[in-house]
Amino acid sequence: MRRFPIEIVIVALCVVMLVLGWRIYGAGEMGRFTPVVHAQKAPSALYSGLTIHYAKPPIETEEYRMSDIEGVSSFQYSIRGVDGRLITVNAPPARVYDVSFFFGRLVQDGVWDIVDRPSLADADAHYTVYVRQVADYQRGQRTVTFTDPQYWATKAGRQYTIDLSKGVPRDLLHVQSTEATDPRYAQIVKDFRDFGPDVFRRNVAAAQERIRGTHG
Repeated sequence: MRRFPIEIVIVALCVVMLVLGWRIYGAGEMGRFTPVVHAQKAPSALYSGLTIHYAKPPIETEEYRMSDIEGVSSFQYSIRGVDGRLITVNAPPARVYDVSFFFGRLVQDGVWDIVDRPSLADADAHYTVYVRQVADYQRGQRTVTFTDPQYWATKAGRQYTIDLSKGVPRDLLHVQSTEATDPRYAQIVKDFRDFGPDVFRRNVAAAQERIRGTHG
């Protein structure tokens, strides 16, 4: 009687154990690994900007623009005089953390919470702040405009609201009011002014002096 080769039995058992092991452990590990791969492939981009329009010479506009796309940062400052002269300071794209840290500072200082403010009479400048974020397959953006951030930070006081649909209030001393003073506007503008490594800020200051000097 011919004996069945024991080697074939051992090989067959090994194959069965491998299949069972994969189904019990391997599938679970892959299930945990898949979200990691998904997260690594998720797009990541940060954008921020500040534009200042001046009402009086010598400067017409100033503009800060920053971006961080998939870990590669770039940033730029430009200033234009009322005579049309334009000076731009560029930082070439690089894998640095300047923009990502800066964006985190903006978020910490309330950039997602501030709202448009009405233009003040005789304002020297109009400010526009822009932020956009793309992360984990989600995105958000906003643009906020205001004038005189120092006014809103220190002098705005309280705002009073009268709802005439409820009739004329008998006692104007008890009209509903809200706090209008908000230091976040001044702080966010300061964040942009303070942004960048020393060499970038020095070049920005030199560009500002050059534009002012042509009208001095």
